[in-house]
Amino acid sequence: MGVHGAAGVAVRRVGRTDKCAGKGTREHVGPPSLNPPAGTQVIAAIRGEIIARGVDHVVVESNGVGYRVYVPRQPSRDEVLLHTRHIVREDDQSLYGFESRDELALFEMLISVSGVGPKAGLAILSVARPAEIAGAIASGDAAALARAPGVGKKTAERLIVDLKGKIGRVAGLPVTAGALTVEDDAQAALVALGYTPSEAATALRAAPSKGGATTEERLAAALRVTGRTAVAGR
Repeated sequence: MGVHGAAGVAVRRVGRTDKCAGKGTREHVGPPSLNPPAGTQVIAAIRGEIIARGVDHVVVESNGVGYRVYVPRQPSRDEVLLHTRHIVREDDQSLYGFESRDELALFEMLISVSGVGPKAGLAILSVARPAEIAGAIASGDAAALARAPGVGKKTAERLIVDLKGKIGRVAGLPVTAGALTVEDDAQAALVALGYTPSEAATALRAAPSKGGATTEERLAAALRVTGRTAVAGR
């Protein structure tokens, strides 16, 4: 049992203290409990180079050890600093990584809701920026939240009931109500190419306005901003 290494090998740390990712230490004495003390979840960040990428994870090499880190989307660069949540269960340890503290804060809030696990939390974060998700929760837009893969209407409604009064207290999360709806043809085209809605919206900021150019012209301008003409492999 342990955090998985680059070749699927478990990195085991039992009964002694070891350096982790060049920062801090890890220490486990005996088998972890189902609800371990907060102090055992000590891997707060990992800095290193991505040496492998999977559908829902990356392997980050730090000080000669490859850490499997589950991510909501693939980082654009190979050198990364990921803010992580280390989840310890009786039969597994997993790392969930985020490129910003805002995403990590929202992920932790999402998985605090009964019935919402890490996979659902990652799915929600994969479709929009934290501010957009916060806006959907604050405005009670269950349909927008339910667009995340594997997140049904009941789960979306539970998130709204549990988090609507709390979401504004997450540091750095301005509320942007209704931002999960894609009504721009150029943005929809970018999403079809593999971009998330938030990535597409960012790329289109440098493109002509919706009424000032054709969809094709705006799409071409957005692709020039990203430096790509396709999003192969994403």
